[in-house]
Amino acid sequence: MTNAARISLAIFLVAAAFTMAIAGDAAIPAWIIGLSIKSGFVPDFGARITIGMAAAFAGILLALGRRGRVPAILVAGLVLFSGVADLSASISLEEGSARFVRPAVQILIGLVALTTLLRAQPDPRRLRHPLMAGFGVIVALLIGSAIAANVEVTVDPFPTASGRGTDGRYLVHDLTASLWESWVGLPIEETEILEYLPQLRALVLDQPTLVAFYRPNCGSCHDLFDGFFSERLPVRVVAVQVPPADGVELTESDLPDDVYCADCVKLALPEGPVWLVESPLLVEFVDGKVACVSTEDFQRCVDDASTKAVAQFAEEESRIIKSE
Repeated sequence: MTNAARISLAIFLVAAAFTMAIAGDAAIPAWIIGLSIKSGFVPDFGARITIGMAAAFAGILLALGRRGRVPAILVAGLVLFSGVADLSASISLEEGSARFVRPAVQILIGLVALTTLLRAQPDPRRLRHPLMAGFGVIVALLIGSAIAANVEVTVDPFPTASGRGTDGRYLVHDLTASLWESWVGLPIEETEILEYLPQLRALVLDQPTLVAFYRPNCGSCHDLFDGFFSERLPVRVVAVQVPPADGVELTESDLPDDVYCADCVKLALPEGPVWLVESPLLVEFVDGKVACVSTEDFQRCVDDASTKAVAQFAEEESRIIKSE
């Protein structure tokens, strides 16, 4: 049973790697895409790493033979964890019921494999030679790394929407400073921004965060980023690009194609609708709540967020020292 469970788990990992590479974000666990964005990487970074790891783990389980019971238990645990995390992310993002199939499959496979491997005893007979097993592990890791470096995955975590309603008119969404000011003190869940950028929920909860809305052809936007965000700050910075309405082209300018930010997480509002939002617009979040809104006095929001971030980090460091 141990051998069958290990081989079945390896086959599942290979199938999962192929499916993720072909289907893209439809097959990739939502928590992996979210973690990539939150860490400041491009969305497909986590997807490519996941595909490479799945291929490498499959090769390792096959290369180890009967010696692979313990690694197989660890891999089965990872599959189960991924399924639970994927289910949690799908629920929080309010994805359709079809999206629950993916985490359900992960949980089922991980649970069955883990239970089988833990209950069955390893077969001490016909163990693969250590040198052969070790060589196989190295080859599997090299193949997994090559796949992660070269695979192309289509990942689009930003929801797209039609720019016009059923009557043919442009859809108009209000995110002006006056609306944001009415949200000061409210948790992000009580604002409307999560309808357009659900990724922000995870980004603003754990530490003070500055969210800057900008347009690439806006000179003042480039001034904001060059003046405040060209160097790394103690606070998280999220740059949100405001796209033009469907069918509207940006005017040509001598400005760079995009703003420069030393350590930003970059997002974009869905393309298509008309976005009523000043550019630039800076919003500060503290403890997941809107704390500061500005279209001119950016220093006020930046200083407040930085001060609170430094205080939070100092408190966490002090707590760790005391616990030791």
